[in-house]
Amino acid sequence: MNMKKYVRLVVLVGLLAIGCARVNYIGKSFEPTTDVDLYFSKEDIEKEYTVMGHAVGDGTSDNDEIQIALIEEGKAKGADAVLITGIDSDRLLSKENIGRESEVKASFLKYK
Repeated sequence: MNMKKYVRLVVLVGLLAIGCARVNYIGKSFEPTTDVDLYFSKEDIEKEYTVMGHAVGDGTSDNDEIQIALIEEGKAKGADAVLITGIDSDRLLSKENIGRESEVKASFLKYK
């Protein structure tokens, strides 16, 4: 591989890593689901449910990407719904990167 292609590949991988949302989940897992309801307030949930676990999504991507990552993780863990419980954003200041790191907290719910 010539040097120019190698540098382009490294830059591309770096840019993809910067924009990726990550999810850290702790809790129970069930059979994967295909549809996950999204809530921003407990009062909006009309069905009975149990909290199966908690997740934190973070990254330098926008909150929409983090929200999508939380929904996808919820599907994989078998959640019926994701309840967003908090959002926190901090500035990242470094020589290479001036950006924003966001953290979105959520509960994964299983309907009774």
